[in-house]
Amino acid sequence: MSFFHFLCTAEATAKYCQMVRLWAWSLKNKTSLPADTQFTVTFNDCADEQTVKWLMQFEGASVNIRPRLSKQHAEVNKYNALWSPDIGKSEWVILTDCDVVFVNSIVPLINLLAEVEFGASPEGHNPVNPPPGHPENYRAIRNYEELLLSEISLSLDQLRKHRHPWFTDKCPRTDYPYFNGGFIAIKTSKLKEFRNAVVELSQKLYFQMRWNHPDPIFFLRRFWNSRWDRTRWADFFCIGPFFRQRYADQVALAAAVLKLNLKYTVLPHSYNWRCAGMGHGEEVPPRVIHYFQPAFGIPLTDILKDYWIDSFLSSKNYGKKALAETVLQFLKENRKTNG
Repeated sequence: MSFFHFLCTAEATAKYCQMVRLWAWSLKNKTSLPADTQFTVTFNDCADEQTVKWLMQFEGASVNIRPRLSKQHAEVNKYNALWSPDIGKSEWVILTDCDVVFVNSIVPLINLLAEVEFGASPEGHNPVNPPPGHPENYRAIRNYEELLLSEISLSLDQLRKHRHPWFTDKCPRTDYPYFNGGFIAIKTSKLKEFRNAVVELSQKLYFQMRWNHPDPIFFLRRFWNSRWDRTRWADFFCIGPFFRQRYADQVALAAAVLKLNLKYTVLPHSYNWRCAGMGHGEEVPPRVIHYFQPAFGIPLTDILKDYWIDSFLSSKNYGKKALAETVLQFLKENRKTNG
């Protein structure tokens, strides 16, 4: 039995296919894991034949095609990968987004997961440069405690034992774990119950936060909360739990973990590196970089173009430098394929 089986979910578009190639190549060349480490790329609805052929050059590679889980909630389709064949042959399943690149050894992850059943890194933003339009004390979720209590069977005192310093005095200031969905580790023995719970909760929370929710009370509350969310008074004026609907799949992660009473760990920022200075444990070296556009400023369609690489190589930002070095190495080794 292998230790890890890596998963991602993709669309059969040029943007996704180039990200998937970089993802697979970096997994095989930068992680210091055994050569036969398995990975599966799951395509929603249909696959790109050229990309499938390219992926199959790697030992342990497989491709899966499944109908998408939802046509309305696009983000929840990332969990489609959790139904991949043969993942029961590994001890751990690692699900990542496609806009993820491995830049250093992740062998230390084995010890971080030794006593748990789930692991993921915190959501959060650069404390020096918060997202545009957000107040300094911005919280990713309003009334998160109330949301968790409504979805799990813990008492308030039991829930409060799950407070974590990376969430109380640092962004995202949610008090309780709120994970970024870019890198998720799940013990394979718990996979079936986890995937069912996280998809069910994602869909439930998504429809509660939709602008056009059929229940007029939900709609009015959603409208009111949205108007107050980006003000410094939001914690006082938001009614009930509130977050942007597109993040429902991410909000559902910790709720599912607590609902299932899984043993979990909050992984350091280096396993889902997005910016310097977040204060969530190990940052250097970055091990897994999540290069979504707001974090690095590179359109996802341009990740394999070279116009940004020189400036990143000379950057004092070690995440930018590691990303550029890895992409440059990929381009040199795959010049003909990506020509």
